Amino acid sequence: MNPEIVRALGWGLVTASAQAAALGCLVLAVRSVLRGHLSPDWRLALGSLVLVRLFWPWQVSTPVSLFNVTAPLMAPVSAWSLPLDGWNLIGSVWCAGVAIRVAAALRDGLRVRRWIAQSRPVDDRLSGIWSRVVDGGPRLGRRVPIRQSSAVEGPCVAGVFRPCLLLPDGWADHLSEAEIRLVLLHEAAHLRRGDPLWNALLESLHALHWFNPVVTRILMRLREDREEACDLHALSTPEVDRLQYGRVLLKCLERPTAVAVPVAVCGWRGRTTAAPRSLAHRVEAIARFCPSRRTWLAGACTVLAVALLGLTDHEPLPPHPVWRLQPGTVPGFLPFPAVPPSA
Repeated sequence: MNPEIVRALGWGLVTASAQAAALGCLVLAVRSVLRGHLSPDWRLALGSLVLVRLFWPWQVSTPVSLFNVTAPLMAPVSAWSLPLDGWNLIGSVWCAGVAIRVAAALRDGLRVRRWIAQSRPVDDRLSGIWSRVVDGGPRLGRRVPIRQSSAVEGPCVAGVFRPCLLLPDGWADHLSEAEIRLVLLHEAAHLRRGDPLWNALLESLHALHWFNPVVTRILMRLREDREEACDLHALSTPEVDRLQYGRVLLKCLERPTAVAVPVAVCGWRGRTTAAPRSLAHRVEAIARFCPSRRTWLAGACTVLAVALLGLTDHEPLPPHPVWRLQPGTVPGFLPFPAVPPSA
């Protein structure tokens, strides 16, 4: 490959990832401070700014940019600061990491397809509840089938382009019809919000920037916020009691997950969404849920402020002063003494 293309691609990847990491640190700090004042949807919008920064094509210099603070702290490097062999090594390591992530995603996708292929139809009772849940809210883009499988340990939406709702065998035996409806409302919210496609996008970005721990942390928080947003979507449905919803959530998550849940699956159980920290946040959000509460003003102002700070670039630094040589002087030395004229 042309050396100039290798340098340009490598430098663009490193620069975009470093800027996204700086913006991600700001987003994580804002989230921790304003978590109780921002709804999950606004926290999702806040985290999405980091993903936008990874592919932001424009350069808009402003005096309030976040990178006015970070630029002076960075060493003055450029694409030519590293020899071509170094860029080739970095590119080889990056390609190996991307290949591993893509292979893992394909393996998970094949496993999910096998789950769907081996699943069985549910009884008329569960099918009727699912039909009422789907018909009682905004229409879905397509009719999503509901099936049962022994491979899953909790209700989940599996698949990306042709999703399917999978239920574990015997899952509904210890739940009432009202409790089943609450769980299915949560799963229907994943479908109405387009979370299967959103999941695929997050995993694609993770594959490209697998080496960036800040991007990984942001993606984890986005998945947690997605589950909270689906909880609040279900709670906004008429005739839903938040206390009962919280009890059903704990009831469904009381058993530990023995099977690693693929990233192609959206559901109540997951590697991060069922973790104690995430579960505590979900329970807190359910407890303080209020249908009349409006957080759009705080959310919009926060997102706009962070976008102004993180999606703009630093202003060029003033040029360094150049030595102004005067006759009889050398930079860094005292002036030469005057030589008396020879007699």
